[in-house]
Amino acid sequence: MRIFDLLPLGLTDYTEVDQLQRKLHADVLNGGEDALILGEFTPTYTAGRHTKDHHIPDSTLPVIPVDRAGSVTWHGPGQLVCYPVVKLAGDPVDTVAWIRAVENGVLTTLQKEWNLDVCRIDGRAGVWLRTPGTPDRKICAIGLKVARGATLHGIALNIHIDFGSAFTGIIPCGLDDADVASLSTEGITTSVRAAADALVGHMITSITPCLARPIESVHTVDSDTLHHFFGGNE
Repeated sequence: MRIFDLLPLGLTDYTEVDQLQRKLHADVLNGGEDALILGEFTPTYTAGRHTKDHHIPDSTLPVIPVDRAGSVTWHGPGQLVCYPVVKLAGDPVDTVAWIRAVENGVLTTLQKEWNLDVCRIDGRAGVWLRTPGTPDRKICAIGLKVARGATLHGIALNIHIDFGSAFTGIIPCGLDDADVASLSTEGITTSVRAAADALVGHMITSITPCLARPIESVHTVDSDTLHHFFGGNE
């Protein structure tokens, strides 16, 4: 599996990373090695297929329509984005198993690395924290797509986001009865880099049973390969 680690580049533009994942999607469909993208975006909102107008009451950031499931969410500094771009086993593909595998990669990371009591909530995507007497808190948004048996999009895990600017112009994920959390609000001090390093192994272990091809190795792509897919011309 190829790791496309964009974190050393600093904040990256959502549309550029979207172009990267679509190049990788085509490559995987043509027999290329499965891939995992890691990044941290400049501030933007992405609006999934289930977004309603009232979910974005007052946006001062760009709103980018995307073809994943779910509603509108925020991306920006202090948030880790992870996109698995892989070929799935099965015909037809078991999309529910895929969603559960991706969720489980995040759940396992947060439980084992930081001892957070995170959970799933039936009927609501993502990874959650629950405290009696308070609204449920989403710490990780999940929006996925499967096209021709290969995957797009992924997860957005909140590490140390600025709640003074993040999510302020939207109803996150279209849920007006829930709150948003981050590792920092739960008393955990860490970096996006450290969170990415912790997540990768758990995510790969969790999604491996869903893959059409075995993982022979895990390696971070070199600068020439990264340039070819991310900044180069076809």
